[in-house]
Order: sequence, then structure tokens, then C-alpha cells
Amino acid sequence: MSKLTTSEKAAEAVRDATLAELLSWAGERDAAWMKELVLRLAAEHGEISANLLRKHVEEHLHWLIAPAIHSLLAGHRLVRVGDVPSDSPATKGHRIGVYRRPQPPAAGGVAA
Repeated sequence: MSKLTTSEKAAEAVRDATLAELLSWAGERDAAWMKELVLRLAAEHGEISANLLRKHVEEHLHWLIAPAIHSLLAGHRLVRVGDVPSDSPATKGHRIGVYRRPQPPAAGGVAA
């Protein structure tokens, strides 16, 4: 993975703060439900993206997907493993992340 420039690091910080703020606007129950759904689908499907999540969430809650994913990434409960084209017409096929749950530590306590 390439190193980020100072500008890219600043942009990441703004993105993370914005997503955290959006998640805080959701009701506590909705935010917790979305995070649990993300983790459950990751456990069931192995790898997930917003494409899959949108199929399991009512349209008025789609906005919660990205903040929930980023919260789980920050908490090390998900890892990004790649990207795919979005199937949402609103995104015009832009690339979106693919995620999975982290691998459990290998025997001896060393992560794989």
C-alpha cells in the first residue's frame, strides 16, 4: 500500500470525522442494528460490499451503510480486501470497497 501525502491524510481525517458525525445522527438503535447487520452478512458471505448491504436494507437507511462500515473499520472489526464497481445508479459505477471480518490470530498469537 502506498504512503499517503499530507493532503490525503487530512482528507481522510475529514472523511472519518464526517462519517462519525453522520453515524451519531442516526438513532442509537439504527446505528447498532446497521453495524450488526454488516458483521452478520460478513460472517455469512465472507466478503461484502455496499452492493450486498443495499439489498438487505430499506432505501431510507442506505445512508447508514458507509458510516457503519467505517466505524467497524476504525474498530478493526472489518478489513478492506479490494473493490468492485457499485451497482447503484446514483454512483454511476464508481468503485466501492469490499470488506471481510479480520482473520483470527494464527496459533502462537501471530496474526496471519
